[in-house]
Amino acid sequence: MNNLSGKILAVVMSLFLVGYVGYQVYRYLYSPIKTESVQQYTIEDMVYAQGIAIRDEIPVEGVSSGVVSYFYDDGVRVITGTAVAQVHSSRENVQNQHRLEEIDDEIGRLASIEKTASSVVNVSSISDQIEVQLDGLIEMNRSGDLQNAQEICDDLQDVLNKKAVAIRDVTDFSDKISRLENEKATLQNQMSTDIGQITSPAYGYFGSYCDTASDTVTTALLTEATVSQLEELASSRYEQNNDYAGKVILGYTWYYAALVSAEDAKKFSVGMVANLYFGSSTSEAIPGTVIQLLQDDSSEKTAVIFSCDYMSQEISRLRNSSARIELGTYQGLKIPYRALRFQDGLQGVYVLSNQALEFKKVDILYQSVGFFISSIDSNNKELVQLYDDIVTEGTDLYDGKAVNS
Repeated sequence: MNNLSGKILAVVMSLFLVGYVGYQVYRYLYSPIKTESVQQYTIEDMVYAQGIAIRDEIPVEGVSSGVVSYFYDDGVRVITGTAVAQVHSSRENVQNQHRLEEIDDEIGRLASIEKTASSVVNVSSISDQIEVQLDGLIEMNRSGDLQNAQEICDDLQDVLNKKAVAIRDVTDFSDKISRLENEKATLQNQMSTDIGQITSPAYGYFGSYCDTASDTVTTALLTEATVSQLEELASSRYEQNNDYAGKVILGYTWYYAALVSAEDAKKFSVGMVANLYFGSSTSEAIPGTVIQLLQDDSSEKTAVIFSCDYMSQEISRLRNSSARIELGTYQGLKIPYRALRFQDGLQGVYVLSNQALEFKKVDILYQSVGFFISSIDSNNKELVQLYDDIVTEGTDLYDGKAVNS
């Protein structure tokens, strides 16, 4: 019985030794290595956040009766005492006032074209301008952004009139100007003289829209509010305050508190500049500078406070809005993290070249989940290069190791 046990043990030990030796031979003769070619890659580093616009405002007193007609577009700078609006007795009076302004503008543009009618004109150039204006209208229709539609329509009408003069389809616009002058006189006779004025109470950016947060969401929040309070303000709903005819935004600077996760907050630092895109806008980039990172125990989020000095009609109405924050665009070589190795304290990758491994360094510009971007420098042969075959899987890797095909 003991002899049988000894024989079984001997057989087991023999099989183990054979297997072990075979495995070592296998490892020596065949190392399972997988490679992939390095490709160029471009990525825009974005953070998406909900937030709230913070600014100091003074409401413009409203009126109890009548129809308000504004002199300025929202976002235009005004001074104290400037007349910013008129108060008309009826909506018809407002419409007549707007039409009078349109007539004066059209007469002025027609008179300007008449002055240049005798000069030498290039019909081909005018035709090119017409096509440019038409393309602009088509693109505007596709985008849905009709903010400058009237301006483009006026420009198109001007170049059409110029071409009519150039090809001698018309000799002058005296008849049209005369009809406009008659319409103007008729409207002026219909206008009521009972017109009041509203003036600006301060120096700043005028806005015809004043919301119910005007007296609470102020710059005092930058030193007083907790993160959870900013979250609550950003998620609240604010309506137009109809007690006022508008507002004046004080100073040159306004702020945006972007609420981001703890992980995204690592991407921000005081002093860095980023482009902010608000709501569904994809065209208007608002530059902002990080002035504060607010963290406390009231929330797991971080409030990234941006300082901005750009103003427009849309921005003057901005309050609680989502934002797409563009931190930067990175272009380089996309490398999976599983390929990253360390040699002599340097980080890099192993490259398969002429059936041997070569260690090449990486210069990491950007990091993401599962991969990083390394800089491109074709003159530095110590760095990994475009189209190099890098090792993504393999064991016992070292510089100069021969690899069987």
